[in-house]
Amino acid sequence: MESKIITDLLMNVKSNRKYSSISDEIIINEIKSYLSKNNKNNMTEISKQDIKEIRNSLHKSYASFQTKKKNKISTYLDELKQNPTENVVSNKLLSITLSTKERLDNYQYIYKEIFKLTGKPKIVLDLGAGFNLFSFPFMNISMLEYYSYDIDDKDIGYLNEYYEIMKDKGLYGKAAILDLRDLKQVSNLPSSDMIYLFKVIDLLDKDSHKPSEELLKRLIKKTKFIVASFATKTITRKQMNFPNRKWFELMLERNKLKFTIINTDNEIFYVIKK
Repeated sequence: MESKIITDLLMNVKSNRKYSSISDEIIINEIKSYLSKNNKNNMTEISKQDIKEIRNSLHKSYASFQTKKKNKISTYLDELKQNPTENVVSNKLLSITLSTKERLDNYQYIYKEIFKLTGKPKIVLDLGAGFNLFSFPFMNISMLEYYSYDIDDKDIGYLNEYYEIMKDKGLYGKAAILDLRDLKQVSNLPSSDMIYLFKVIDLLDKDSHKPSEELLKRLIKKTKFIVASFATKTITRKQMNFPNRKWFELMLERNKLKFTIINTDNEIFYVIKK
């Protein structure tokens, strides 16, 4: 049973609509991390600052990637039910989050270049998936087993609705909640041909690069390829001076992992293998 302080913080964090659908488990883990990091495990009262800092951390991991179009997703999914092959609807769905919106003009190129190196996968795990699943039509794969993992209960529902709509088009799988910081859960993931980690690693490595290194060590045992991506532009849309992640490349080399780089205007992709 969680302490009253944790329960109170959870209720206060979720009272803001922006965070209301994020999994309780994820928020509780964020609260525990905040309390431990700030030596507040024995606190007896919560402050507005406590709530603000926990929300800020969650914002970096999730809310900052959303657009105002999210309330239209049910409408778009209804449109897709009427015409599952309609690319216009796929573009609408991909415009809901900033990361997928940025990739709209590049999705076909991204998958084409990745699959040149890896071959077309039969089983994919998408970790920190967001709405990347909606790019399935751009993969040009006739049949695919695909599993999406993220932290928002409501988004998981939307993704599972999409799976149901697209099963006649060769897409099979499901979406579920996963905290990538929980390495025990990560170790229990199913095996796959490929794992996507699109713009996830920078969110995990808040204080050091140890979380992403431990994550990669476990994931590479579960798959043939990992595709990890990073933004190459700042929040203000300026090009970064050093878009390549040299620390990441050194980490891969240290763990005897080979990689190939694919670049787009907004993102750098590392295709990783043993």
